[in-house]
Amino acid sequence: MKIKKLKYIVTMIAILSVASSCDEFDVETTNPNTPLSVANNPELVLTNIQKDVADRLVNDAWNDANLMAQYSARIVFTAFDQFEWGDNGGLWQTMYRNIRNAQQLYDNAVETEHMSYQAVSLILKSWMFQVLTDIYGDVPYSEAVSARQEEPIIQPKYDAQRDIYLGILADLEKANSILGSAGLPAIRGDIYNGEDLDKWRKFANSLRLRAYLRLSEVEPQMAQTGISNIFSNKSGNPYVESNDDNITLTYLSTNPNVHPRSEASGYRVGSFNEYRMSETLENVLKSFDDPRMMRWFEPTAKSVENGNPEWAGMLNGVVDGTAYSYKGGDAFLSKFGDIFYFEPNTVEAMLFMASESHFILAEAAQRGWISSDAKSHYDAGILANFQYWGVDMPGDYLTRPGVAYDGDLETIITQKWLSLLYVDYQGFCEFKRTGYPSTIKPGPDAFYPEYPSRYLFPNNEQQSNNENRLAAVQNMGASDDDIRTSVWWEGD
Repeated sequence: MKIKKLKYIVTMIAILSVASSCDEFDVETTNPNTPLSVANNPELVLTNIQKDVADRLVNDAWNDANLMAQYSARIVFTAFDQFEWGDNGGLWQTMYRNIRNAQQLYDNAVETEHMSYQAVSLILKSWMFQVLTDIYGDVPYSEAVSARQEEPIIQPKYDAQRDIYLGILADLEKANSILGSAGLPAIRGDIYNGEDLDKWRKFANSLRLRAYLRLSEVEPQMAQTGISNIFSNKSGNPYVESNDDNITLTYLSTNPNVHPRSEASGYRVGSFNEYRMSETLENVLKSFDDPRMMRWFEPTAKSVENGNPEWAGMLNGVVDGTAYSYKGGDAFLSKFGDIFYFEPNTVEAMLFMASESHFILAEAAQRGWISSDAKSHYDAGILANFQYWGVDMPGDYLTRPGVAYDGDLETIITQKWLSLLYVDYQGFCEFKRTGYPSTIKPGPDAFYPEYPSRYLFPNNEQQSNNENRLAAVQNMGASDDDIRTSVWWEGD
Protein backbone atom coordinates (compact mmCIF):
# COMPACT_ATOMS: atom_id res chain seq x y z
CA MET A 1 0.00 0.00 0.00
CA LYS A 2 2.84 2.40 0.86
CA ILE A 3 4.43 2.04 -2.58
CA LYS A 4 1.14 2.47 -4.39
CA LYS A 5 0.40 5.63 -2.44
CA LEU A 6 3.83 7.08 -3.16
CA LYS A 7 3.15 6.90 -6.91
CA TYR A 8 0.67 9.72 -6.48
CA ILE A 9 3.11 12.11 -4.79
CA VAL A 10 3.88 14.16 -7.89
CA THR A 11 0.22 14.79 -8.62
CA MET A 12 -0.56 15.55 -5.01
CA ILE A 13 2.30 17.99 -4.59
CA ALA A 14 1.37 19.76 -7.81
CA ILE A 15 -2.22 20.12 -6.64
CA LEU A 16 -1.13 21.22 -3.17
CA SER A 17 1.16 23.88 -4.61
CA VAL A 18 -1.88 25.44 -6.26
CA ALA A 19 -3.89 25.24 -3.06
CA SER A 20 -1.16 26.60 -0.81
CA SER A 21 -0.52 29.61 -2.99
CA CYS A 22 -3.58 31.23 -1.35
CA ASP A 23 -3.55 32.78 2.12
CA GLU A 24 -5.72 29.91 3.36
CA PHE A 25 -5.65 26.26 2.41
CA ASP A 26 -9.38 26.25 1.60
CA VAL A 27 -9.76 26.95 -2.11
CA GLU A 28 -13.00 28.22 -3.58
CA THR A 29 -14.48 25.67 -5.94
CA THR A 30 -17.86 24.90 -7.43
CA ASN A 31 -17.43 21.18 -6.84
CA PRO A 32 -17.12 20.25 -3.13
CA ASN A 33 -15.49 16.96 -4.09
CA THR A 34 -12.74 18.42 -6.25
CA PRO A 35 -9.18 17.64 -5.13
CA LEU A 36 -8.42 21.38 -5.26
CA SER A 37 -10.17 21.71 -1.89
CA VAL A 38 -7.67 20.75 0.78
CA ALA A 39 -10.40 20.75 3.42
CA ASN A 40 -12.14 18.02 1.44
CA ASN A 41 -8.91 16.23 0.57
CA PRO A 42 -6.61 16.27 3.61
CA GLU A 43 -4.58 13.45 2.07
CA LEU A 44 -2.99 16.03 -0.23
CA VAL A 45 -1.57 17.89 2.75
CA LEU A 46 -0.52 14.71 4.55
CA THR A 47 1.37 13.25 1.60
CA ASN A 48 3.15 16.51 0.89
CA ILE A 49 4.28 16.91 4.51
CA GLN A 50 5.56 13.36 4.68
CA LYS A 51 7.55 13.46 1.45
CA ASP A 52 8.97 16.94 1.98
CA VAL A 53 10.17 16.29 5.54
CA ALA A 54 11.52 12.80 4.85
CA ASP A 55 13.54 14.03 1.88
CA ARG A 56 14.88 16.95 3.89
CA LEU A 57 16.04 14.70 6.72
CA VAL A 58 17.60 12.18 4.35
CA ASN A 59 19.53 14.95 2.62
CA ASP A 60 20.58 16.46 5.95
CA ALA A 61 21.65 13.09 7.29
CA TRP A 62 23.89 12.56 4.29
CA ASN A 63 25.29 16.08 4.03
CA ASP A 64 25.63 17.01 7.71
CA ALA A 65 24.32 14.68 10.41
CA ASN A 66 26.47 11.67 9.45
CA LEU A 67 29.49 13.96 9.79
CA MET A 68 28.27 15.43 13.08
CA ALA A 69 27.94 11.92 14.54
CA GLN A 70 31.20 10.81 12.85
CA TYR A 71 29.69 8.01 10.81
CA SER A 72 31.30 9.58 7.76
CA ALA A 73 34.11 12.00 6.97
CA ARG A 74 34.88 14.09 3.89
CA ILE A 75 38.00 13.89 1.75
CA VAL A 76 37.43 17.31 0.10
CA PHE A 77 35.50 20.47 1.02
CA THR A 78 36.05 19.61 4.66
CA ALA A 79 34.99 22.90 6.30
CA PHE A 80 31.79 21.46 7.76
CA ASP A 81 33.78 18.55 9.19
CA GLN A 82 35.99 21.15 10.85
CA PHE A 83 32.88 22.59 12.57
CA GLU A 84 31.85 25.27 10.11
CA TRP A 85 28.23 24.29 10.71
CA GLY A 86 26.46 27.59 10.15
CA ASP A 87 22.67 27.81 10.41
CA ASN A 88 21.18 25.26 7.95
CA GLY A 89 18.36 27.64 7.14
CA GLY A 90 16.92 25.05 4.77
CA LEU A 91 16.08 22.71 7.65
CA TRP A 92 14.43 25.56 9.58
CA GLN A 93 12.34 26.61 6.59
CA THR A 94 11.31 23.06 5.67
CA MET A 95 10.24 22.22 9.19
CA TYR A 96 8.29 25.40 9.88
CA ARG A 97 6.60 25.25 6.49
CA ASN A 98 5.42 21.74 7.23
CA ILE A 99 4.55 22.50 10.84
CA ARG A 100 2.19 25.17 9.52
CA ASN A 101 0.77 22.67 7.04
CA ALA A 102 0.30 20.12 9.83
CA GLN A 103 -1.48 22.75 11.92
CA GLN A 104 -3.81 23.48 9.02
CA LEU A 105 -4.43 19.75 8.64
CA TYR A 106 -5.27 19.64 12.34
CA ASP A 107 -7.56 22.67 12.18
CA ASN A 108 -9.43 21.21 9.22
CA ALA A 109 -9.74 17.89 11.07
CA VAL A 110 -11.21 19.68 14.10
CA GLU A 111 -13.76 21.42 11.89
CA THR A 112 -14.75 18.15 10.22
CA GLU A 113 -14.50 16.18 13.49
CA HIS A 114 -12.05 13.77 11.87
CA MET A 115 -10.24 12.40 14.93
CA SER A 116 -7.72 10.33 12.98
CA TYR A 117 -6.27 13.27 11.08
CA GLN A 118 -6.21 15.22 14.34
CA ALA A 119 -3.99 12.58 15.92
CA VAL A 120 -1.75 12.23 12.88
CA SER A 121 -1.28 16.01 12.73
CA LEU A 122 -0.27 16.16 16.39
CA ILE A 123 2.29 13.40 15.86
CA LEU A 124 3.80 15.06 12.81
CA LYS A 125 4.04 18.44 14.55
CA SER A 126 5.63 16.91 17.64
CA TRP A 127 8.17 14.99 15.59
CA MET A 128 9.18 18.05 13.58
CA PHE A 129 9.36 20.33 16.61
CA GLN A 130 11.62 17.88 18.43
CA VAL A 131 14.04 17.76 15.51
CA LEU A 132 14.10 21.57 15.47
CA THR A 133 14.59 22.11 19.19
CA ASP A 134 17.17 19.34 19.48
CA ILE A 135 19.35 20.86 16.79
CA TYR A 136 18.82 24.60 17.49
CA GLY A 137 17.81 24.82 21.17
CA ASP A 138 15.10 27.37 22.01
CA VAL A 139 12.88 27.90 18.95
CA PRO A 140 9.47 29.45 18.19
CA TYR A 141 6.83 27.00 19.41
CA SER A 142 3.73 28.39 21.11
CA GLU A 143 3.40 31.26 18.61
CA ALA A 144 4.94 29.52 15.62
CA VAL A 145 1.71 28.59 13.82
CA SER A 146 -0.28 31.76 14.33
CA ALA A 147 0.41 33.41 10.95
CA ARG A 148 -2.96 32.31 9.55
CA GLN A 149 -4.98 33.58 12.50
CA GLU A 150 -7.13 36.71 12.30
CA GLU A 151 -4.45 38.54 14.30
CA PRO A 152 -1.27 36.78 13.20
CA ILE A 153 1.97 36.96 15.17
CA ILE A 154 4.62 37.79 12.60
CA GLN A 155 7.50 37.79 15.08
CA PRO A 156 6.95 34.73 17.28
CA LYS A 157 8.76 34.41 20.57
CA TYR A 158 11.28 31.62 21.11
CA ASP A 159 10.11 29.18 23.77
CA ALA A 160 12.45 27.60 26.29
CA GLN A 161 13.37 24.06 25.29
CA ARG A 162 11.91 22.61 28.47
CA ASP A 163 8.53 24.16 27.67
CA ILE A 164 8.72 22.84 24.12
CA TYR A 165 9.37 19.32 25.40
CA LEU A 166 6.42 19.53 27.77
CA GLY A 167 4.22 20.61 24.86
CA ILE A 168 5.52 17.86 22.60
CA LEU A 169 4.93 15.19 25.24
CA ALA A 170 1.41 16.47 25.93
CA ASP A 171 0.49 16.42 22.24
CA LEU A 172 1.90 12.93 21.74
CA GLU A 173 -0.05 11.65 24.75
CA LYS A 174 -3.20 13.26 23.34
CA ALA A 175 -2.58 11.59 19.98
CA ASN A 176 -2.11 8.23 21.68
CA SER A 177 -5.39 8.70 23.55
CA ILE A 178 -7.25 9.57 20.36
CA LEU A 179 -5.85 6.61 18.48
CA GLY A 180 -6.86 4.29 21.32
CA SER A 181 -10.52 5.06 20.60
CA ALA A 182 -12.79 2.65 18.77
CA GLY A 183 -14.43 3.31 15.42
CA LEU A 184 -11.95 5.86 14.13
CA PRO A 185 -12.36 6.99 10.52
CA ALA A 186 -9.74 5.94 7.98
CA ILE A 187 -7.10 8.27 6.62
CA ARG A 188 -5.73 8.50 3.10
CA GLY A 189 -2.49 9.67 1.53
CA ASP A 190 -0.27 8.09 4.21
CA ILE A 191 3.05 7.07 2.65
CA TYR A 192 4.76 6.22 5.96
CA ASN A 193 2.42 3.73 7.56
CA GLY A 194 0.13 2.59 4.75
CA GLU A 195 -2.86 4.24 6.46
CA ASP A 196 -2.48 1.90 9.43
CA LEU A 197 -3.62 3.86 12.51
CA ASP A 198 -2.13 1.26 14.84
CA LYS A 199 1.30 2.10 13.43
CA TRP A 200 0.64 5.79 13.92
CA ARG A 201 -0.14 5.09 17.56
CA LYS A 202 3.12 3.19 17.87
CA PHE A 203 4.93 6.12 16.26
CA ALA A 204 3.43 8.49 18.84
CA ASN A 205 4.51 6.39 21.80
CA SER A 206 7.94 5.67 20.35
CA LEU A 207 8.49 9.40 20.00
CA ARG A 208 7.41 9.74 23.63
CA LEU A 209 10.07 7.21 24.63
CA ARG A 210 12.67 9.12 22.63
CA ALA A 211 11.64 12.45 24.14
CA TYR A 212 11.54 11.19 27.72
CA LEU A 213 14.97 9.62 27.44
CA ARG A 214 16.39 12.86 26.07
CA LEU A 215 15.61 14.36 29.50
CA SER A 216 17.80 11.88 31.36
CA GLU A 217 20.39 14.45 32.45
CA VAL A 218 18.06 17.35 33.29
CA GLU A 219 14.72 15.85 34.36
CA PRO A 220 15.56 12.27 35.36
CA GLN A 221 12.44 11.80 37.46
CA MET A 222 10.21 12.96 34.62
CA ALA A 223 12.09 10.69 32.24
CA GLN A 224 11.80 7.70 34.56
CA THR A 225 8.09 8.20 35.23
CA GLY A 226 7.28 8.72 31.56
CA ILE A 227 9.15 5.68 30.29
CA SER A 228 7.93 3.50 33.16
CA ASN A 229 4.30 4.44 32.51
CA ILE A 230 4.60 3.56 28.84
CA PHE A 231 6.45 0.31 29.44
CA SER A 232 4.17 -0.90 32.23
CA ASN A 233 1.03 -0.39 30.14
CA LYS A 234 1.98 -1.59 26.69
CA SER A 235 -1.61 -2.22 25.65
CA GLY A 236 -2.45 1.41 26.35
CA ASN A 237 0.86 2.70 25.00
CA PRO A 238 1.99 0.46 22.13
CA TYR A 239 5.34 1.36 20.58
CA VAL A 240 7.56 0.17 17.73
CA GLU A 241 8.92 -3.23 18.74
CA SER A 242 9.62 -5.10 15.51
CA ASN A 243 10.97 -4.17 12.11
CA ASP A 244 7.48 -4.67 10.75
CA ASP A 245 6.51 -1.61 12.80
CA ASN A 246 9.38 0.61 11.64
CA ILE A 247 8.35 4.12 10.66
CA THR A 248 9.97 4.68 7.27
CA LEU A 249 9.40 6.04 3.81
CA THR A 250 10.09 3.43 1.14
CA TYR A 251 11.25 5.06 -2.06
CA LEU A 252 10.41 3.89 -5.57
CA SER A 253 12.60 2.96 -8.53
CA THR A 254 11.80 5.94 -10.76
CA ASN A 255 11.95 9.71 -10.40
CA PRO A 256 10.79 11.80 -8.64
CA ASN A 257 10.19 9.26 -5.90
CA VAL A 258 13.66 7.71 -5.70
CA HIS A 259 16.02 8.11 -2.79
CA PRO A 260 17.15 11.77 -2.96
CA ARG A 261 20.83 10.91 -2.69
CA SER A 262 20.83 8.18 -5.33
CA GLU A 263 22.16 8.29 -8.88
CA ALA A 264 18.60 8.12 -10.20
CA SER A 265 17.76 11.37 -8.39
CA GLY A 266 20.45 13.24 -10.30
CA TYR A 267 22.87 13.42 -7.39
CA ARG A 268 26.41 13.55 -8.84
CA VAL A 269 28.67 10.58 -8.29
CA GLY A 270 31.52 12.97 -7.58
CA SER A 271 29.60 14.44 -4.66
CA PHE A 272 28.71 10.96 -3.42
CA ASN A 273 32.37 9.94 -3.45
CA GLU A 274 33.39 12.89 -1.28
CA TYR A 275 31.95 11.08 1.76
CA ARG A 276 33.79 8.08 3.21
CA MET A 277 33.50 5.82 6.20
CA SER A 278 34.92 7.65 9.19
CA GLU A 279 37.90 6.35 11.07
CA THR A 280 35.81 6.57 14.24
CA LEU A 281 33.23 4.18 12.81
CA GLU A 282 35.91 1.97 11.27
CA ASN A 283 37.58 1.46 14.63
CA VAL A 284 34.32 0.52 16.36
CA LEU A 285 33.20 -1.87 13.64
CA LYS A 286 36.61 -3.54 13.36
CA SER A 287 36.93 -3.90 17.12
CA PHE A 288 33.70 -5.96 17.05
CA ASP A 289 34.54 -7.70 13.75
CA ASP A 290 31.13 -6.39 12.75
CA PRO A 291 29.85 -7.57 9.33
CA ARG A 292 27.58 -4.53 8.98
CA MET A 293 30.71 -2.74 7.79
CA MET A 294 30.61 -4.76 4.56
CA ARG A 295 26.94 -3.88 4.03
CA TRP A 296 27.40 -0.17 4.63
CA PHE A 297 30.77 0.41 2.92
CA GLU A 298 32.88 -0.78 0.00
CA PRO A 299 36.43 -2.09 0.33
CA THR A 300 39.05 0.40 -0.79
CA ALA A 301 39.65 0.55 -4.52
CA LYS A 302 43.36 -0.15 -4.09
CA SER A 303 42.78 -3.24 -1.97
CA VAL A 304 40.34 -4.64 -4.53
CA GLU A 305 42.86 -3.97 -7.27
CA ASN A 306 45.45 -5.90 -5.26
CA GLY A 307 43.04 -8.81 -4.77
CA ASN A 308 42.86 -8.40 -0.99
CA PRO A 309 39.74 -6.38 -0.04
CA GLU A 310 40.20 -4.15 2.99
CA TRP A 311 38.11 -1.42 4.60
CA ALA A 312 39.62 1.85 5.81
CA GLY A 313 38.14 5.04 7.24
CA MET A 314 38.86 8.75 6.90
CA LEU A 315 39.81 10.93 9.87
CA ASN A 316 37.25 13.62 10.72
CA GLY A 317 38.16 17.28 10.93
CA VAL A 318 41.14 17.40 8.60
CA VAL A 319 41.94 20.43 6.46
CA ASP A 320 41.53 20.22 2.69
CA GLY A 321 44.61 18.93 0.88
CA THR A 322 45.76 16.91 3.85
CA ALA A 323 42.39 15.19 3.83
CA TYR A 324 42.61 14.28 0.16
CA SER A 325 45.95 12.52 0.64
CA TYR A 326 45.10 10.84 3.95
CA LYS A 327 46.24 7.19 4.09
CA GLY A 328 47.43 7.53 0.50
CA GLY A 329 44.34 9.20 -0.93
CA ASP A 330 41.00 8.37 -2.48
CA ALA A 331 41.86 4.80 -3.52
CA PHE A 332 42.80 3.87 0.05
CA LEU A 333 39.54 4.93 1.74
CA SER A 334 36.18 3.15 1.80
CA LYS A 335 33.19 4.65 0.01
CA PHE A 336 29.62 4.08 1.08
CA GLY A 337 28.11 0.95 -0.41
CA ASP A 338 26.28 0.79 -3.73
CA ILE A 339 22.95 0.53 -1.92
CA PHE A 340 23.29 4.17 -0.92
CA TYR A 341 23.73 5.47 -4.46
CA PHE A 342 23.31 3.08 -7.36
CA GLU A 343 20.12 1.49 -6.02
CA PRO A 344 17.33 4.09 -6.07
CA ASN A 345 15.00 2.47 -3.56
CA THR A 346 16.95 0.08 -1.32
CA VAL A 347 17.70 2.56 1.46
CA GLU A 348 14.63 4.03 3.14
CA ALA A 349 14.07 7.27 4.96
CA MET A 350 14.37 5.92 8.49
CA LEU A 351 12.25 7.88 10.96
CA PHE A 352 11.90 5.55 13.93
CA MET A 353 13.27 2.01 14.08
CA ALA A 354 12.56 -0.94 16.35
CA SER A 355 16.20 -1.09 17.42
CA GLU A 356 15.87 2.38 18.97
CA SER A 357 12.96 1.30 21.16
CA HIS A 358 14.93 -1.66 22.44
CA PHE A 359 17.99 0.46 23.24
CA ILE A 360 15.83 3.05 25.03
CA LEU A 361 14.39 0.30 27.23
CA ALA A 362 17.83 -1.22 27.75
CA GLU A 363 19.06 2.11 29.10
CA ALA A 364 15.93 2.57 31.20
CA ALA A 365 16.49 -0.85 32.74
CA GLN A 366 20.20 -0.15 33.24
CA ARG A 367 19.28 3.04 35.11
CA GLY A 368 16.75 1.16 37.26
CA TRP A 369 13.79 3.03 35.80
CA ILE A 370 11.87 -0.08 34.73
CA SER A 371 11.70 -3.59 36.16
CA SER A 372 13.10 -5.46 33.21
CA ASP A 373 16.26 -7.15 32.00
CA ALA A 374 18.53 -4.61 30.33
CA LYS A 375 20.49 -7.32 28.53
CA SER A 376 17.42 -8.75 26.80
CA HIS A 377 16.46 -5.32 25.43
CA TYR A 378 20.06 -4.60 24.44
CA ASP A 379 20.42 -7.91 22.61
CA ALA A 380 17.06 -7.39 20.89
CA GLY A 381 18.15 -3.96 19.68
CA ILE A 382 21.31 -5.35 18.10
CA LEU A 383 19.45 -8.21 16.44
CA ALA A 384 16.76 -5.90 15.09
CA ASN A 385 19.36 -3.69 13.43
CA PHE A 386 21.20 -6.62 11.84
CA GLN A 387 17.91 -7.95 10.52
CA TYR A 388 16.82 -4.58 9.20
CA TRP A 389 19.97 -4.23 7.12
CA GLY A 390 19.77 -7.84 5.92
CA VAL A 391 23.04 -8.85 7.59
CA ASP A 392 23.42 -12.25 9.24
CA MET A 393 24.47 -11.70 12.84
CA PRO A 394 27.35 -14.06 13.76
CA GLY A 395 26.33 -16.64 16.34
CA ASP A 396 28.91 -15.39 18.84
CA TYR A 397 28.44 -11.68 18.20
CA LEU A 398 26.55 -10.94 21.42
CA THR A 399 29.34 -12.50 23.49
CA ARG A 400 32.27 -10.79 21.81
CA PRO A 401 34.49 -8.41 23.82
CA GLY A 402 33.07 -4.90 23.70
CA VAL A 403 29.69 -6.19 22.51
CA ALA A 404 28.67 -8.49 25.36
CA TYR A 405 26.39 -6.63 27.75
CA ASP A 406 28.36 -5.63 30.85
CA GLY A 407 25.97 -3.21 32.56
CA ASP A 408 27.87 -0.19 31.28
CA LEU A 409 25.96 2.66 29.64
CA GLU A 410 28.64 3.22 26.99
CA THR A 411 28.19 -0.37 25.82
CA ILE A 412 24.48 0.30 25.23
CA ILE A 413 24.99 3.67 23.58
CA THR A 414 27.75 2.46 21.27
CA GLN A 415 25.44 -0.15 19.77
CA LYS A 416 22.59 2.36 19.70
CA TRP A 417 24.88 4.80 17.87
CA LEU A 418 25.65 2.13 15.28
CA SER A 419 21.94 1.47 14.80
CA LEU A 420 21.21 5.17 14.22
CA LEU A 421 23.39 5.46 11.12
CA TYR A 422 21.53 7.68 8.62
CA VAL A 423 18.57 8.28 11.00
CA ASP A 424 18.47 12.08 10.66
CA TYR A 425 20.29 13.74 13.62
CA GLN A 426 19.60 11.03 16.21
CA GLY A 427 23.12 9.59 16.45
CA PHE A 428 24.57 13.06 17.04
CA CYS A 429 21.93 13.90 19.66
CA GLU A 430 22.59 10.70 21.56
CA PHE A 431 26.31 11.42 21.55
CA LYS A 432 25.68 14.91 22.92
CA ARG A 433 23.28 13.59 25.57
CA THR A 434 25.61 10.88 26.85
CA GLY A 435 29.13 11.64 25.62
CA TYR A 436 29.26 8.19 24.02
CA PRO A 437 30.91 6.76 22.04
CA SER A 438 33.75 8.48 23.87
CA THR A 439 35.98 8.06 20.82
CA ILE A 440 34.12 10.87 19.01
CA LYS A 441 36.47 13.85 19.26
CA PRO A 442 37.17 17.06 17.33
CA GLY A 443 39.55 16.42 14.44
CA PRO A 444 43.14 17.72 14.35
CA ASP A 445 42.21 20.79 12.27
CA ALA A 446 38.85 21.50 13.93
CA PHE A 447 38.05 25.16 14.54
CA TYR A 448 37.21 24.51 18.20
CA PRO A 449 38.70 22.22 20.84
CA GLU A 450 35.23 21.32 22.15
CA TYR A 451 32.52 19.53 20.21
CA PRO A 452 29.66 21.82 19.07
CA SER A 453 26.05 21.22 20.05
CA ARG A 454 23.76 22.99 17.60
CA TYR A 455 23.20 25.03 14.48
CA LEU A 456 23.12 28.81 14.61
CA PHE A 457 19.75 30.47 14.28
CA PRO A 458 19.06 31.23 10.59
CA ASN A 459 20.33 34.49 9.17
CA ASN A 460 16.88 35.64 8.13
CA GLU A 461 15.83 35.55 11.79
CA GLN A 462 18.29 38.40 12.40
CA GLN A 463 16.39 40.49 9.88
CA SER A 464 12.81 39.50 10.66
CA ASN A 465 12.77 38.46 14.33
CA ASN A 466 16.02 39.63 15.85
CA GLU A 467 14.70 40.79 19.23
CA ASN A 468 13.26 37.37 19.98
CA ARG A 469 16.35 35.68 18.56
CA LEU A 470 18.63 37.62 20.89
CA ALA A 471 16.37 36.85 23.84
CA ALA A 472 16.68 33.15 23.01
CA VAL A 473 20.47 33.37 22.83
CA GLN A 474 20.54 34.94 26.30
CA ASN A 475 18.05 32.45 27.69
CA MET A 476 20.32 29.64 26.54
CA GLY A 477 23.11 31.16 28.62
CA ALA A 478 25.22 32.75 25.89
CA SER A 479 26.19 36.29 24.94
CA ASP A 480 26.17 35.56 21.22
CA ASP A 481 24.76 32.90 18.91
CA ASP A 482 27.33 30.10 18.97
CA ILE A 483 27.31 26.48 17.79
CA ARG A 484 29.08 25.56 21.03
CA THR A 485 26.20 26.69 23.25
CA SER A 486 24.75 23.60 24.88
CA VAL A 487 21.10 22.77 24.39
CA TRP A 488 19.06 22.37 27.57
CA TRP A 489 18.91 18.59 27.76
CA GLU A 490 22.70 18.27 27.72
CA GLY A 491 22.74 19.42 31.33
CA ASP A 492 25.81 20.89 33.01
